[in-house]
Amino acid sequence: MIPLICFCACAPAGALAAEKAECDTTSSPGSRIEFVKTAANAEVREILNKDRPKENAAIPVPHFAIRTSDNKFVMTIGGQVNPIIGADLGNDLYGQSGAGISFVTSQIPVPPPTGKKSHFYINPLNAALDVQVVGLGGTDDQITGYIKVGTNGNTTGIVLQRAYVSWRGFTAGQKLTLLQDEYACQPPTIDPEGPSGCVSNVAYEVSYTSKSYNGFRFAIGLDMPSYYASSGRYLGKDYKVWEGQEVTGQPVADPTAFNQNIPDIPMWVEWGKSTYNRIRLSGIIRNLAYRDLLTGKRRYSTGWGVMVSGNLNPVEPLILYLQAVYGKGIGAYIQDIAGQPLSYIPDDASPGKMTPSPMMGLNFGVTYNISPKWQVNAMVSEARIWGVSKYAEAAATLPDHLNDYKYAIYAAGNVFYNISSYFQVGLEYLYGRRQTWNVGGASDNRVQMQFMFTI
Repeated sequence: MIPLICFCACAPAGALAAEKAECDTTSSPGSRIEFVKTAANAEVREILNKDRPKENAAIPVPHFAIRTSDNKFVMTIGGQVNPIIGADLGNDLYGQSGAGISFVTSQIPVPPPTGKKSHFYINPLNAALDVQVVGLGGTDDQITGYIKVGTNGNTTGIVLQRAYVSWRGFTAGQKLTLLQDEYACQPPTIDPEGPSGCVSNVAYEVSYTSKSYNGFRFAIGLDMPSYYASSGRYLGKDYKVWEGQEVTGQPVADPTAFNQNIPDIPMWVEWGKSTYNRIRLSGIIRNLAYRDLLTGKRRYSTGWGVMVSGNLNPVEPLILYLQAVYGKGIGAYIQDIAGQPLSYIPDDASPGKMTPSPMMGLNFGVTYNISPKWQVNAMVSEARIWGVSKYAEAAATLPDHLNDYKYAIYAAGNVFYNISSYFQVGLEYLYGRRQTWNVGGASDNRVQMQFMFTI
């Protein structure tokens, strides 16, 4: 360890003798500020890693930190710059608003635009910076503040990506939802989006995660809800007239009439021997408040979801990933269905009421670590929604029928090479197919390289 900063009241510039300027800290060694290389200090590395994000695009523990010698204060600043070069072949997903370097299968144009069935790109807009401050590091009372800002891959604007505080298992702020299983969702990808069926949603959340009790853990949270519902026009086939009122094609419910005052409640229980040998059962309950326009009443529609996820590490180089989620009204939490105005639609059999739509997400992936420098990954995923054909067609926008969504397939394979702990290169192939309810489907192929520098 070497001294970095001397926070001593005895050190105004030029005012003291040289021996005083060195700041004698022997009387209070715990307050000495040290500069730490985290790769050489397992204690500090573990303190920092404890409450950092574990998601695919997370910045790993930075190479350097400063701390007091008793770890009552630890601070680090990390960052990534990751230019991506690639090409779409067969479609122009890169040119879609909201896609770019994110391979968002729900935005694959259907049909492919004439004359625009390929797109070469160089995109440097994939960078982030984070700051982490830890107090009382290594104790039961360790508290962490974490902030991450960065670009979104489409514009030069800087946006807040993560901001939370963690203490004794409690976490509050802007983070990935507790429903997401960060370890099981997917292997690493160059693609910032990831698999279509992955449960992935950034939420304003308060949550609690327990300690491990012989491999058993549990967690529960409260998420600020966000909903993607239809406009409330009745497009069902069961009724043309309901209690004397014409209902076909007419507004029968208003999902925007009220503020949502009931939080989403994600939760899970898990058992495992290690990070990559474990199984988790998760669930979520959510409640949409809306106005029944036919009776003038306030009503509620309950959404729910269940998920099985986990990993298997049968031999040291090989890691398997599995996630399967099914539910009703949980589109805000499934990667490809988030944003589609289809999670809640008018009830076909009871005009004026809204009902949650059934949907699912499936993911399977594999990692093989050839050596500390070489890694290969492969994955396949599907997201699907049922029973919303009329509402998907009505919400579709020309010319690409963007909200006409039935299902999507996502597949990826990549290889990464670590030139050093600071610099990684990668090569990736992506395939995606989006199917609509009434105008067919379309696919896209992408080949891309990354040149990622991490501090």
